[in-house]
Order: sequence, then structure tokens, then C-alpha cells
Amino acid sequence: MTDPSTAEHELTCRRSSAARLGRTPVEHHPRVQGARDPGLAELLGLLSRERYRRFLTTIAAPATRHSLSSEFGEVMSFAATDFDALGYTVTRVPITVGSGRSENLLAHRTGTGADRRKLVVATAHLDSVNQEGRSLPAPGADDNASGSAGVLELGTVLATRSWPNDLLLILFGGEEQGLLGSTEFVDGLDSETRSRISAVINMDMIGRQNTPRPGVMIEGGQSSGNLIADLVAAAGTWTELDVTTSLDPFASDHVPFIDAELPAVLTIEANDRANVYVHTAGDVLDTVDPVLAAEILTMNLAVLADHLQAP
Repeated sequence: MTDPSTAEHELTCRRSSAARLGRTPVEHHPRVQGARDPGLAELLGLLSRERYRRFLTTIAAPATRHSLSSEFGEVMSFAATDFDALGYTVTRVPITVGSGRSENLLAHRTGTGADRRKLVVATAHLDSVNQEGRSLPAPGADDNASGSAGVLELGTVLATRSWPNDLLLILFGGEEQGLLGSTEFVDGLDSETRSRISAVINMDMIGRQNTPRPGVMIEGGQSSGNLIADLVAAAGTWTELDVTTSLDPFASDHVPFIDAELPAVLTIEANDRANVYVHTAGDVLDTVDPVLAAEILTMNLAVLADHLQAP
């Protein structure tokens, strides 16, 4: 593998039509609206498009967020400060990227349950890349400032309540060099922590509408069936999203969790392969639709809240 600390042209995790040839097709789901819990409706009402837009703008402002760049560290510091102000326990964990070093950011909130608590996880990768080389602009607005801003927005809303179970929010580095941050994180989990994980929701490219109607694809593996069903139900109950699902996980930070047989999914904009700006200088703020992102965040928040309060 090319050393990403020195290479001009790097490995990236671009999703492509070629990568899907011969793979299991996606499944389309009819929208089914379930009963709406008033308490959950109140929580979902705290999501703010304007606050999300501010997070998005700050994250996508630097010329690049390459995993080995100073700009990546500066944006990571912004996120760490925000999580700390919300009362999370924040840890910045070094990771290896080629012969260089990057980092993951972990923001933890301990649940109130007296007995053995579950662990609920929301993730996104913070790094960006230009596929033509590190010296070129990589604003990464959709890939993946959109998902990282989503983690910050979810963290803001979830901090307004106490939950019986533990919450962990993660911003990964090294994703564009081969899922390096998430792989190191999963490899470092002890057996007790693995056994407590009830849901991992990864957000990668949640902000560009590539289809006539707003849509989301939920991608998981054999360990993700119940979590996928929860998200499909939440989308039908709380959003207007068209939903497709896939059991062919690849090319994002949910994959190491699924490889470890943990219940993880990717939530991503529908028909993401139509986004021709990914990994180029053209992945800018004007291509991101906060309305679509807010719908995907609503779906994700409903499921996270359910897992956080489950006995």
C-alpha cells in the first residue's frame, strides 16, 4: 500500500459503481408510519438546521482536512471544545497513518443506570482528501463535513437529557487512507466493551440530494438486522425519506465494526455514486442540503434515543 504520509496520490474510500458490480442489490422499502411518542417528538424538535449549518460551515472552512494536516487538528480541537462544553468526557487518541500520526476524537457520556449499561455509538470521519493529491484543496463538505457536523448536532441534542445507557460519539481520522481510525478503535476494544455495544450508527455523506425525492441508504451486515429495521421504522414514522437498504458493507467506518460482528450501520445519502464532487475541490458547501441532512439526523436520533433509554 502507498504510504499516505508521503504520497501525492493516495488510497481513498470512494464508493464507485465498479465496486458494486456483482454485489447484492439494494432493497427498497415502503414508507410505514408508526405511532409517535410525544416525548421523542419533543426531543426530535430540538434538532436545529441553523446550528447544523454552523457546524458544517466551520468544519468545511479549511482548505483541507487531510488526516496528516494541521487543519485536521484545528478542526478536531474545535469539536473537542464543543463536546467538552456540553459535559462530555473528551479523549483524543493518536492513530497511525502511514509513517505519520493522526487522531480519533471520543466524547463519552456515562448513563444513569445502576446495572450493566449498554453502549450506544454515533460516528463519522472528520478527514477529507483530494484524490489528485495532498497539495490540492479538499473542502470535503459532503464527504464528510456533513456527517461530522451531524455527530456534533446529535451530541448537542442528546446532552439535553440524562439517559440510562452510555453514549459514545466518535470522529475518526484516517478514513480516506483505508478506514485506519475506525480499525484501530475496534481492534482496541476489550471483550466487556464489545459485549455492551447495542448500536453503532455511522454517518458518511448525508447532505447531497442525488434523487428526485430526499432519500437515504442504510447499509449493514449480518449483525445489523435489528438496527436496520429500527432505522427503517424510524424513517417511516418521523421523516419523508425514501429508504433503501443493503447488506454489502464497504468503504466507510461501519465496516470494522461489522467485521467484528457488532451491530453497526452506515447512513448515507441515496444514490451517493451520483455525487461527482467527492474527493475533489468541488465538494463545497453549496452542494450540501441541510434539509436532507436534517431528515437523516431525525431518523438517526430517534433510534439512538430508543437504544439509550432501553433497559
